[in-house]
Amino acid sequence: MVAPQVQSPAQFDNGSMTSMPPSGLLMTDTWSGIHPFQVFDYKISWHQAQQDAYRYDFVWGTGKPAAWKSGNASLITSWYAPFDGDFSLKHNLSWWLANHPSWVLYQCDHKKLANLDGLKNVPLDISNPAVVHWQMATYSPALEANYDALALDLVSLDNSTYGCGVFVNGVWTPRFNGQKVDSAWTNAVIAWHAYTYRYLHRLPKPLMVAVNAVPESRTVGDPSMQQLIGHVDVVDDESSFTDYGNGYAGWQKVGQIVQWMKYAQSQGVAYIVDDKWNTNKITEQQFDWGLATYMLGKYHQAAIFIDHQPGYGQEYWVKQYDAKVGTPCGDAYPDPVLVGVTYRKYRGAFVVVNANPKLPATVILPLPLYTDIWGNKVTTPLVLSPDQSAVLLTNLNGCV
Repeated sequence: MVAPQVQSPAQFDNGSMTSMPPSGLLMTDTWSGIHPFQVFDYKISWHQAQQDAYRYDFVWGTGKPAAWKSGNASLITSWYAPFDGDFSLKHNLSWWLANHPSWVLYQCDHKKLANLDGLKNVPLDISNPAVVHWQMATYSPALEANYDALALDLVSLDNSTYGCGVFVNGVWTPRFNGQKVDSAWTNAVIAWHAYTYRYLHRLPKPLMVAVNAVPESRTVGDPSMQQLIGHVDVVDDESSFTDYGNGYAGWQKVGQIVQWMKYAQSQGVAYIVDDKWNTNKITEQQFDWGLATYMLGKYHQAAIFIDHQPGYGQEYWVKQYDAKVGTPCGDAYPDPVLVGVTYRKYRGAFVVVNANPKLPATVILPLPLYTDIWGNKVTTPLVLSPDQSAVLLTNLNGCV
């Protein structure tokens, strides 16, 4: 089938990427220690948020920003919204059809609305500059008054919404091809974020732009992903090292994520690792995996969230996050022989990840004796099962 010709509205004023200054909006420096963040808070009381705020650097999608800030003034609070739809449920489809019918995005059958992954927000045509103008002008006053950041969901350079076109004066007008691979969609996503980034940073109280995106969906160095990262302040990787909670990421994916983490942080962009597990409880192996893989890619702007069912909205903080790991001694590095095994040294810890799903690994540790984060003594050599990792603590110099 021949793809319909895409008709684009007036182009965004993107400005010069090379002349765009750094935002200067940063999370707390995460160079030393382990830094958790919180995802949503609808099962957390106002008192609990205030009391536990000291534990976290960032809250994704909070309904209690004042509670968190009163407990930790440096914590970043954010308001949740799907980037490619109405930011609230205040306006239903009837309102949109009565007020801005040409902004509503449909799939290629001209009937179904673009898919916002089960959300009830009305999907909008992000290629239309008037849409993002309206989103920012409508919602930024409340954002500026109550929050530090806008947390944008469903941000993908692939057209996973299957959005295709709009009706302009009742006439079907294609915007995208409705397929996953869609350069028009990719360009519109980048342009939308470029505008939002500039708009929110230029407010009297500058606001950060956070996105739920998956950089490892593109190869390391992909120019489109780099452009997207260049127009945000925080990347929340929800797929991350646990494949949306479905299991342990393979060693190739682990390596890609660690490289994207390093790249984002080198650009002053925070990378927060969202490691969910779709299990009713979490095992030590699962927790160790989430913590150790995060520590492979943690620099000055990285945080971790590890949870299990029932999932988002409540706290999963554990005392292991207080482990005295110190600061990194250098980058993560692969074992020269064992495929899928990666190490990283910290001043107070040694991190080892066996991301080989089939083979165990026998590892000679730098020091003869460590203590794992659960309080068990560990001696060399250490035998790791497939998909097993460890964060090993020491009171000696872990950089030897």
